Amino acid sequence: MGERRRRRKRMKIGDPSSALLYSSLDPSFFDLKVFPLMLAAASAADAQNPSFRSLLKHFLSAHLALITSTTRSPLPLSILLPPGLLSLLPLLLTSSCPALAVLSAQLVGAASLFSLEANLIIVLDKDIVNGLLRALVSRSRRVVVAACNAVLDLSASSIGRETLRRKFNVIEKLLSLLCQVNDSPIDFVSLLHDEKCDSPLALILDAALILINTSDEGCLQYIPHELIEKVLPLLKELWENSCNSELTNNLNMEQGRMHSKKYDLAASLFRLSMDYVLPLTWKADELVRGIFGDEQFAFENFILNYWEVSPLHIKGTWNSLEGDHSIFNSLSNCFGYMKDENFLASLLGMLVSCPPIASDELDIFSFLKEANDLLGSQIIYGQDIRILKTSKITSEAMPEIVGEEAHFFKDKLTDELSVQTFKEALQDGYTIALRGMEFRNTEVAAITEGLSNLFGQPSVGANIYLTPPKSQGLAKHYDDHCVFVWQIFGQKQWRIFPRSEAFIPRLYEPLGSLQSMSQDEVRYMDVLIKEGDVLYIPRGYPHEAHTIINMDESYEDYASGYSMHLTIGIEVEPPFDWEGFTHIAIHCWNQKQKHSSIYPIDCEMFKLRSVLVNMLHVVVRQMADKNTVFRKACLIISPFFSSNIKLKQETTFDHIIEEINKSSSFSETFDLIATAVQENNEDYLQWMRWLRHLRQERFEKLDFDRPLELFKEFVLLNDMPFKEVMAEFSQVKSDFCRSVVFEDAGDELKVLLEKYRTTREQYMKGMLSLHRTT
Repeated sequence: MGERRRRRKRMKIGDPSSALLYSSLDPSFFDLKVFPLMLAAASAADAQNPSFRSLLKHFLSAHLALITSTTRSPLPLSILLPPGLLSLLPLLLTSSCPALAVLSAQLVGAASLFSLEANLIIVLDKDIVNGLLRALVSRSRRVVVAACNAVLDLSASSIGRETLRRKFNVIEKLLSLLCQVNDSPIDFVSLLHDEKCDSPLALILDAALILINTSDEGCLQYIPHELIEKVLPLLKELWENSCNSELTNNLNMEQGRMHSKKYDLAASLFRLSMDYVLPLTWKADELVRGIFGDEQFAFENFILNYWEVSPLHIKGTWNSLEGDHSIFNSLSNCFGYMKDENFLASLLGMLVSCPPIASDELDIFSFLKEANDLLGSQIIYGQDIRILKTSKITSEAMPEIVGEEAHFFKDKLTDELSVQTFKEALQDGYTIALRGMEFRNTEVAAITEGLSNLFGQPSVGANIYLTPPKSQGLAKHYDDHCVFVWQIFGQKQWRIFPRSEAFIPRLYEPLGSLQSMSQDEVRYMDVLIKEGDVLYIPRGYPHEAHTIINMDESYEDYASGYSMHLTIGIEVEPPFDWEGFTHIAIHCWNQKQKHSSIYPIDCEMFKLRSVLVNMLHVVVRQMADKNTVFRKACLIISPFFSSNIKLKQETTFDHIIEEINKSSSFSETFDLIATAVQENNEDYLQWMRWLRHLRQERFEKLDFDRPLELFKEFVLLNDMPFKEVMAEFSQVKSDFCRSVVFEDAGDELKVLLEKYRTTREQYMKGMLSLHRTT
């Protein structure tokens, strides 16, 4: 007996032999024998009694070794987490003895990783989790490190993360700790390159990033706005330090853990910035004055006579607002650094890639699941930036010649982007075209946001073009969106060619090639735009531009002929043109008809009419292919338009309804749908997918994600005579044209616009947070 006592005394705490001895106990032995001893020791432990503390350390070490032993078969929960131990952990986690608190936190972490069941038991125990959170603010560095590791271990399961976020507001607590640490100087290099991740700040940051980057909107929206305002500058500073080119080279950031932390930072910064208020905004009347000048009816005249109809050169808008309040001055000051010889280094250093988001994506978190690892990544040639020139500039003698575009990086990798290659490209006559400026610059974002509100569209895009002297960037082309060209500095010569009256391209549809024209058939408009001028070009108008070829001696501009202009694109999304509005009107009318229908929902006639309503959508699409009125922007949502403009909008809708009532063809539509069904051509009806975003009654939700399925049963199994079906369709069409309500469709369009805008604004604010200021 004495020998066994001496052997026990020689055992080290945490030694596997101690664990094996401890594990020989049956489940009830802990609660009956061990728990009373631990409870007594824990009660006396804070009285600085070394013997009691030693006893607790022994028990905790033995249990920890039992859990982490790789030689054991899986333990039952009754041994892994006996009730007595669970009841003691909250007390031990907050012990004044650092060693006990550390062992308790290590035990919590080890048990939570042992099995999903154990993780669930611990994370649902509010006393243990609260004890763990109190340990995070301990004065002992060892305790904070152990508590952070335990939080990370609990976050290993999805239910663990969800419970920590929602039930215990752990994100808020971790961010508060970061803000407290931020009150003292931070060694960013050490923090970002903490490979062992054993500093309290690094662990708190890691835990916060993991929980933020796996959160949905429901979790993030409860973080106090004041706390986000405090933590964003810290994360922004960490992010900018991680992007620093010198730091990247020294620390080899693209490898290992450093690489991972950089992109975790980017994802968290994006998520926390999504609902942040933009620092700069422009009111509608300021935008109107900034672009169209002070004349009272200038904007109304533009909408009624030029919008989507004819190009317009607006001269000298920079005088329309005074001093620093001028929109043009805001742009000019914003890009003033580009007049500095070192601007290329500044430009390259501030850029990250903007991953594309689907046009009809209305859930930013769905986008983030796909693009999380892409946030903050290097710019991608073709997607974010292009460096190109046109080999032949159109001349007066041969205006029909279309030049050929050449790309500077045709045979080079995108990772070769550098200040030196930018300089070489400009010297060789290449234009630098940077896309997505509304996601990279707050001044540009403020203008595009204001214009999207002014024109009642979900979003407005912006690209910037820097062209050297005597050069042309893009070859002659047309756009699928209307553009405002704002000349920031320098001058540029534009040539705009006429378009066919029957041609207005839809957004996102493939652009056709420009047909060659003989010299006799060519008619064009030449426009020289100078600093502060705005040039409006409707979609579908072919155009090209080049810097001044024959400069006179009085020409004194930056770098002897360099030009920079901002192209602002008003992108008319499919739901927000007149075709889209008509689809919404059909949908709203159909929802009302279902409530007043004389047919039961499960009868064949009810199902037939539902199919015929969907067929009416296809009829409208076919008409829009031929009639440009359907493809023009619907501007009824804008609250800034005059009564004359609004009246013209209502008149346009009345005209469309008349066209549907007299011109639609059932036979042609049926044949096209039948062919698509027989060939299983899913692509034919993909344009209908956005209809899934409209509100639907619960008792009959149509699956517009797979629109072809809406017609398959009808085409393949319907046995009703064709003439009867055609007569029923005519009745459906007539009922719609007679009883459609303009205001119902307008209200639904407003709801849809808000959904689109919310996602676009979240994306824009998130991307702005990742772009460094110059």
